Amino acid sequence: MSQIEELRAFVLIVETGSLTQAADRMGIAVSAVSRRLRDLELRLGAALIQRSTRRLFLNETGQQFYERAKSILVMLEDAEQEAQNAGGTLSGVLRVSVPLSFGIAHMSTAMAQFMHTHPEIHIEMDLSDKRVDMIAEGFDVAIRIGNLTDSSLIAKKISSVSVVPTAAPGLIAQWPQLNHPDDLVNMPALAYGNDRSQHDWSYTGPDGKSGSLHITPRMSANNGDVLRDLAIAGLGMVSLPTFLHYEAINKGLLKPLFPAYQWSGFDIFVVYPKTTILPKRTRVFVDFIAGLYGKSPYWEDINGLALTG
Repeated sequence: MSQIEELRAFVLIVETGSLTQAADRMGIAVSAVSRRLRDLELRLGAALIQRSTRRLFLNETGQQFYERAKSILVMLEDAEQEAQNAGGTLSGVLRVSVPLSFGIAHMSTAMAQFMHTHPEIHIEMDLSDKRVDMIAEGFDVAIRIGNLTDSSLIAKKISSVSVVPTAAPGLIAQWPQLNHPDDLVNMPALAYGNDRSQHDWSYTGPDGKSGSLHITPRMSANNGDVLRDLAIAGLGMVSLPTFLHYEAINKGLLKPLFPAYQWSGFDIFVVYPKTTILPKRTRVFVDFIAGLYGKSPYWEDINGLALTG
């Protein structure tokens, strides 16, 4: 058995945490993956992975060997690419995870630009609001919006996004006494179901005082595009990131509520596994995305309001 194939099997077992998933990724039988791991450990004269009834985990020797093995495989792949592409053209598969609505609204043009520049790179893009396990599911890069909690990932901030509550002009006209965000408490509301704080909209007033509006949503959904369209239809106020409804605001279909107040916001990151020594195509993609939108992205230009900077 090739030592390189043993290394590939070992690295995939570590990154997926499963012999079965490693076998699926390699397109071979589970028994073949198990045999490659066994042959590797016998050749080294050392156990690398401890097995329990429920999981596999690295011992200290295995952790050190994993870092070196991953480095060897990445350098081998880069060397093969350089030899195959004397002109410097990048190739191979790049698996990218992107939030659904952000990807549909803002990633198509970016991906087209990247693919025109690097025609030999094959992109597999997964559009979902599900927070994927990048290592176990084999993603090279992901776009993440909001707070990052996974310490196993390296993150580069690519931009920011403000959250602005809005409502259709016709709905606002039904509530003439709107002098403070607390006056919105009885207005019908729509809420994003994946947000843990969906019932509480935090704000800071022009005087620097902070507060929170507690809402009772008429409807919640796990997709912001649906909520935006329902808000346009006058069915409730909604608090969404500007990348979802900036066009509706600028067209007059939605109107910001209390724009003099600062509402919550998020950062947008491109992330990749910390333990991975990046292939060149991944490094190039990360740098491309990191420089794409800037500190004041176009979705923050709302009727002359400077929301970020």
